[in-house]
Amino acid sequence: MLRRFALALRFALREEDFARILSAAIALVLVGTMVYTFGSGWSLVNGFYFAVATLTTSSIADPDLTITDAWLKVFTAFYVLVGIGILVEIARRLGMGFIAARKDMAEAKAAKKHGGSEAS
Repeated sequence: MLRRFALALRFALREEDFARILSAAIALVLVGTMVYTFGSGWSLVNGFYFAVATLTTSSIADPDLTITDAWLKVFTAFYVLVGIGILVEIARRLGMGFIAARKDMAEAKAAKKHGGSEAS
């Protein structure tokens, strides 16, 4: 599975703007981590955890991590709207990479089988 993921990532990185989208996702997580860490007075780990859990809508809730300030709630609403779009695009590109990798592997297997039968 890890090998297939690496192949899919390689195919996705060939696309012109995938690296920018991936960079935007990383930047978004970093911004969210900093905002939640400093805005709520949490540790860096808790800020990172909350930022990632919020973006992935994983519903893994720590009852000790709640936002109460209105500005943080507004930030979170926009954070989710922007972040989910970016993550969906990354998932779409990786999915296309999985399909391309599978196609290449099937073609290579067919070529090997075809080449092997000619040698007989």
